[in-house]
Amino acid sequence: MERTIGNLAQEIYLHNASVYANLSQRAARHCQVNAIKAIIPSIEPVQREHPKGLQPLENGYMLLQCREQTAHPVHQCEADVILQYLSKYRIHIATAPSVTRWARLHLPNGQVAHSAWKENRMSRQPQMARNVKLLVDGDTSITEVLFYFNMLIHRENRALALISEYGPPHADLLQLSFQMVFVCCYRGDTSLKLIEVSVIHSVVAMVLHKFPGIDGTLFYMIEHPGLDVLKIGGMNKDLHDED
Repeated sequence: MERTIGNLAQEIYLHNASVYANLSQRAARHCQVNAIKAIIPSIEPVQREHPKGLQPLENGYMLLQCREQTAHPVHQCEADVILQYLSKYRIHIATAPSVTRWARLHLPNGQVAHSAWKENRMSRQPQMARNVKLLVDGDTSITEVLFYFNMLIHRENRALALISEYGPPHADLLQLSFQMVFVCCYRGDTSLKLIEVSVIHSVVAMVLHKFPGIDGTLFYMIEHPGLDVLKIGGMNKDLHDED
């Protein structure tokens, strides 16, 4: 608000004869321009300065720092998942290859998805942005991202994410809440999967909660409100490395 007032003051500085009339005209013009931009976002594409070290991908995805300088071996449970993924492409090797891990992923909606690899190493309280919603063939699932990496498969580079998939939503709570309360259990290393980053739809929060009358501790999903509106207006999420 203060910046808008300052801008208007600069615009009417040389029009002392009819200050208030000119102020009304300039304010109306600003409203008209903003309305046009909201209706037709492509009329003025948002130009943002991207930090060094990112890797642009297709359809608005980008891998972001930090990144390992050299490839490192992964845990055995993670290696098993990578080998299983490679077998689908008829690539059979004895041991899983070492990988160079990336910490974050920029999504087309402007959000930045983090990873457990990054957040568990942070010296301060992490942002906890490593839980994401996936959309695969119309089906929705919630996962925790362990890390991102690239892999060359049949001469084609693929940007992948190693994830831990949460359990299915609690059927009774989902039905009683008219499909609004998405509650599930965390399964850790028992539900590891390897996915392409292009199926990651958005970042969500998974909040630990004890529901009365239900055994065990569950997590319920909270989505970012107004993502569509923020995308139209230009969601300016900081892409620079954190910590």
